[in-house]
Amino acid sequence: MKREHKEIPEPSSTFNRVQCDECKETQIIYSHATTLVTCHSCGNEIATPTGSAAVLKGKKMEAVSNLPAQGPARE
Repeated sequence: MKREHKEIPEPSSTFNRVQCDECKETQIIYSHATTLVTCHSCGNEIATPTGSAAVLKGKKMEAVSNLPAQGPARE
């Protein structure tokens, strides 16, 4: 018997652009963050970890699909 073809599932986690409620600065955070995420400028909590997806305390602006590569560019 032949096995049926199984498609590769899409991940349920994303990177999100979140705006701080206090100082309105935006930053990109992981939707399933496992540590407390704070604002870079004011130190306010933006996301709190849970067993699954993090609870956002800031305003979610958009989901970021393609982040630029980090580090030096390779030719």
